[in-house]
Amino acid sequence: MKLYEILLGTAIGDAYGAGVEFQDRNWIRKHVDFSSFVNVRHKIQVPDEKISVFTENYHEWEYTDDTEMTIGVLKALQSKEKFCEALLVQKWTEEYEKGKLEKGYGRNGHGSMRWCFSGEKTIEEIREFQKDRPNPGNAPAMRSVPLGLIKSDLINQYAEINANATHPNINAILSSQCIARATEFLIQKNGNVKDVIAYCFKTVSLNEEYKTYLRLIEDLPDYNDLTNNDFVTLCGKQPIEVPYFLSGIHGMPSDSKYTTGCVLYILKQSADAFDALQKSIYLGGDVDSVASITTSIMAGIHGLKSIPNYMIDNVEGKNYFKKIVKNFKI
Repeated sequence: MKLYEILLGTAIGDAYGAGVEFQDRNWIRKHVDFSSFVNVRHKIQVPDEKISVFTENYHEWEYTDDTEMTIGVLKALQSKEKFCEALLVQKWTEEYEKGKLEKGYGRNGHGSMRWCFSGEKTIEEIREFQKDRPNPGNAPAMRSVPLGLIKSDLINQYAEINANATHPNINAILSSQCIARATEFLIQKNGNVKDVIAYCFKTVSLNEEYKTYLRLIEDLPDYNDLTNNDFVTLCGKQPIEVPYFLSGIHGMPSDSKYTTGCVLYILKQSADAFDALQKSIYLGGDVDSVASITTSIMAGIHGLKSIPNYMIDNVEGKNYFKKIVKNFKI
């Protein structure tokens, strides 16, 4: 298993995506050619008093909460303790505090978990906030790749626990399960990317909303032939409308279901890890989560030979990841 490549792919997609996340799809396609790192977080279209959330303590090539929480899931799996919601919260908190101790500040990108880390809300209050939302956040999906590397009969159960730890919401649970099953199918079973959505139908008890959405995703044309209406199918209303974030731009909103649909579509359309990274970024919107997942899974299949050297050389975490995967067993 290429666990090091999976982790490094997660961090590369996450870190590169963080520089351009919440930018309009049309802007990204005009200004980003992947020849260098692009940091325009200061241009995210939020009120001036809120921009510091995205720029304060941010540094190029640092990974964000996507990678940090993925590592937490790995460490929970490695633990000899029972895999449960409390263990996951413990590992995520430990990973956050580790970064804070080493850097002097908490890692950028956390959504509602930021309230927990700061003491503003309890984990129970965060769960209550997320459980009935029509658009639950994408954290359960973004951190669920490691759950596709375990025994098949545990995947759905563990993926549900992963979601319930912060987002006890049916669409968050299904998103966590779909990403985990996609990982299993493509990395453990060496499945054909064209069949990844069919495998999710086979292995996840999808509700009607999710079934309808994924059937539409399955029928979309090739990536380069997507029309404006196709992007509406893939990402929801365009430009993004409240309560979805970030309203007013063309791209992928911060939403569990749309994140998962975009990931599954891009996996079907990609030839290697770099191709997946590019296609993820070119969606616009909340691209770091999509890019972290797709680059991770494709790196697990094809390795990182397609990724430009400057990305591998500059991304944070390489030595740390080597320590994590050394003698790692799950």
